[in-house]
Amino acid sequence: MPQGKSRAAARGRHSLATLAALALVSAARANEARDAAADLERLLSTEISGASRYEQPLAEAPASASVLTAEDFRRHGFRDIGEALQTMRGVHLSQDRVYGYMGVRGFNRPGDYNSRIVMLMDGFRANNPIYDQAMIGGEAPLDMDWIKRLEFVPGAVSANYGGNALFGIVNAVRWNGADIDGTRVALDAGGGHARRASLLSGGRLAEGGDWLAGVVAYDRDGEDLYFPEYRVAGVSDGIARGRDGERQVKTLLKGSWNQWSASFTFAERVKDVPVAYYGTLFDAAGNSVEDREYHLDLVHTSQPRPQLSQLLRFHLGSYAYEGRYPYADSPYRDEARADWLSLDSQWQWTGWRDHRLLAGLELRDYRRLEQRAYAVAPRQVDLDDRHRGHAAGAFLQDEWRIAPGWLANLGVRVDHQSDAATITSPRGALIWRPSATLALKWLAGRAFRAPNDYERHYGDGGATQRGNPDLRPERIRSQELGLEVTPSESLRLGLGHYRYRIRDLIELRTGADGLWVFDNRPAVRARGWEAEAEILLGAGWRLRGNLAWQALDHPDGAPVNMPRRLGKLLLDGPLPFLRATLGLNLQAVGPRRTLQGRVDGYVTGNLVLRQQGDPRQGIWSLALYNFGDKRYRDPVGDELAPIDALERDGRQWRLRWEIGF
Repeated sequence: MPQGKSRAAARGRHSLATLAALALVSAARANEARDAAADLERLLSTEISGASRYEQPLAEAPASASVLTAEDFRRHGFRDIGEALQTMRGVHLSQDRVYGYMGVRGFNRPGDYNSRIVMLMDGFRANNPIYDQAMIGGEAPLDMDWIKRLEFVPGAVSANYGGNALFGIVNAVRWNGADIDGTRVALDAGGGHARRASLLSGGRLAEGGDWLAGVVAYDRDGEDLYFPEYRVAGVSDGIARGRDGERQVKTLLKGSWNQWSASFTFAERVKDVPVAYYGTLFDAAGNSVEDREYHLDLVHTSQPRPQLSQLLRFHLGSYAYEGRYPYADSPYRDEARADWLSLDSQWQWTGWRDHRLLAGLELRDYRRLEQRAYAVAPRQVDLDDRHRGHAAGAFLQDEWRIAPGWLANLGVRVDHQSDAATITSPRGALIWRPSATLALKWLAGRAFRAPNDYERHYGDGGATQRGNPDLRPERIRSQELGLEVTPSESLRLGLGHYRYRIRDLIELRTGADGLWVFDNRPAVRARGWEAEAEILLGAGWRLRGNLAWQALDHPDGAPVNMPRRLGKLLLDGPLPFLRATLGLNLQAVGPRRTLQGRVDGYVTGNLVLRQQGDPRQGIWSLALYNFGDKRYRDPVGDELAPIDALERDGRQWRLRWEIGF
């Protein structure tokens, strides 16, 4: 091995060892906690709703799930969902300066659009049906100020949520008006001439129920970026000047009255593209993408009988994408549009002793699925694909308390989707919980992902890519063992081992005709270990950390964009002498392979200092992201050639002022 690679690997091992040493030192201090009973209650009281579609203790959920709260968001200054998710075990992020991509348990192929994760907002599915994309960056229709709790449930969970839930679900539980009961205003300023304003207001209604309204506006000019791959003597110096800007507008309306609740979410984002996407002109004006979507959600809950509850949901969604690409001969447009509506019903029955039965039916009608690709002047249409589709699923789940300390969770779902086979997805979990402080879990399940509209039909007239309508659905089988233990009043530990196998994996490849095409690949197998710890240090300080060791056997050899080791550390607590709180977030990611080579591992971190005091008087916070100014890169797909890996941002800052009244 070359010396440079040896040193990089040694640095990665040293970084992970440092994180582990910090956790051990802090564990020794855990006995200094002042209020043991309160600490134990805090560690054991976490609840989750995404694992089984209803609220339950984290220890009884049929998953090795992770949860973050709004207080965590404030103390660590997470700017989007992705930054929060990357602190969770087995998760790593990458980005191409347009979208954020989420890797789970070693899988994050360049060119994928987070289509193997289901994104939920208050329980409804937010993935759009063109790309099946779970939005996690600035493109997401959610703002962090709107989220009360963020849950990540890893594993094959199609038994509950149908297609795309190969690697898990992300559930964002948003605030209700009664939670806010007032008005919150936040003003941000940051690097790259970033400006942001947020207003969130809510309260209770006199006749019962509540209301909530929020609006966010964000604008960033962007900075000059240097790309050596585009440096050509006499043509370009490789600098994209002010081409990384971004503009966002997001709104939320939400309310409840008696047995009804409703929400409306709208988001629009325009992102300048600083790289030469698909061979476009580098450093040219007008290179941008726009995402626009809205969700209207209406829910009715009732209880026809004391032991029977019912939920009926009507959802209307719309998504539109426009890519504006400058070429030497003509501007080019990529456009996509999807309109859909869904009807979900769910019944929960507890009349059978020691059982909690859940049954449901979901119907989705894709009223519009459109993709267009064309040159503007002279006009030349390369793709004009328009059709409709549908999907239907029925599921049944039983939470069965077999005996004292024993809990079984069994579920099965049948899904049918237009242009895809009918698929059955079972899931089983056996949980042994002999005491409130110990839980041992065995989990097994199957999941699937049907090829999406983009993979089946997108083509640009034979220039770079063609569709493949004969794609088969991906299928996964997974097994997992998990141990969760709270050995003291201030320490919680978790350990997990998983294995999974994917067949008919859909990947973007170069076909015999030289064009990119999505194709089914041979089976992929993966395995890994995950460990985490949460320690209450006393005086309001908390330390959380996790480690992951993961391996993936891919038909092409070493998998692209898969770090074998991950390490995360979060430390937060009060600084009385400054009347502030400190939040420290460290990330250690091992080396990864790219399409052409490799990138080194890295350790980076964020630091947040937040004023304590009365929100009615205003609170200041200062965040430094990548405070060590670490230079590191992410693997990217062929669409950015000749670039093989993109450098991430160096040190960034954000100054935030919040007031509540």
